[in-house]
Amino acid sequence: MKKKLVYSLFALFSYTASAANIDASLRHIEQQIEGQIGVAVIDTENNTQWSFNGTERFPMMSTFKTLACANVLYDVQHNVLSLTQKIDVNKEGLINWNPITQNFIGSQMSLRSVCGAAMIMSDNYAANLALEQIDGPKGVTAFLRSIGDNETRLDHFEPKLNYVKKGAKNDTTTPVAMMNTIKKLLIGNVLDAESKAQLQVWMTNNMVSDGLARAALPKGWKIADRSGGGVNGSRTLTAMVWNNDRKPVFIGIFIANSKLTTLLELNKVVADISKQVFDKYLITPK
Repeated sequence: MKKKLVYSLFALFSYTASAANIDASLRHIEQQIEGQIGVAVIDTENNTQWSFNGTERFPMMSTFKTLACANVLYDVQHNVLSLTQKIDVNKEGLINWNPITQNFIGSQMSLRSVCGAAMIMSDNYAANLALEQIDGPKGVTAFLRSIGDNETRLDHFEPKLNYVKKGAKNDTTTPVAMMNTIKKLLIGNVLDAESKAQLQVWMTNNMVSDGLARAALPKGWKIADRSGGGVNGSRTLTAMVWNNDRKPVFIGIFIANSKLTTLLELNKVVADISKQVFDKYLITPK
């Protein structure tokens, strides 16, 4: 069965590589994976935007960590928090993925280190510690509303936020809303220059997204990204791609409720969609 799925994925890639119309290609992929796909792209070079199922709701999963840590940075620049403040790390907080925080049990981490662990290694306990500093999920949602995002909502801490039933609104966003927010946070006026630089550093040094858009990124381009993976064959990627000669392109890829059961399978689909987006927007080797 697994061999059959792998072969079908290779056939899928052959089709999408030659498809003249990216919308038709994405519809074909949806049929192949028996799930939903959403894509949103904002090209700041010419101020254009394109999407596929861009206003449909998809689970955020770990892409929320960018929003939470941006909220932290926002509070830091308004003197509500400090990146040097110390946070207790307790055994009781360990959950399903704690690659950094597990080494600090019984001691403390700085808020900067907590967000770094959440952003770079997608440490779930670290993400919860960050959330605790900003009034939890409802604090993130309030922050988003304050900057003009009326769609994205966070309702739970890790790991419960990953369990989004088909058709539910909790812990979801739309591709268009999310990518407009990521754009505001990375190059807009929500955060000051220092905070934007810190957020970009965390995303550029992300160590858990190598099999996604990074696998298809042409030589000579830079990427800052954050991915998410949950249940029900779901995967997300939010990214900013740019180089010295080209203003940033913001790309969001969302997959939900597919028949794919492994991250490897999901990653291949995201990487292939990324390649199609790169081709559409002339993101080619430099």
